Amino acid sequence: MISRPNTLQFLWNCIVINIAFLSILFLFLLGSEQIYSIHRYFYSGSLEEFEKTLYLMLGIYKLLWFFFNVVPYLALRQLNKKV
Repeated sequence: MISRPNTLQFLWNCIVINIAFLSILFLFLLGSEQIYSIHRYFYSGSLEEFEKTLYLMLGIYKLLWFFFNVVPYLALRQLNKKV
């Protein structure tokens, strides 16, 4: 029978995976000019608008990551310390 992973361990793994994903996205943002040259046929805006859109999407992703991974992890750790 397969044992279920600990909830804290699961959330920690999610945090680590998302940090890796955010790091990769940051590297993509460093090369946004090359990415824009590939996607300019699908995106009608300028390079500045494209970069603003990428930063906005990254900011929304970080907020969602924080509220759905980091906050529950910290809350569960706090509950486990009290028990």
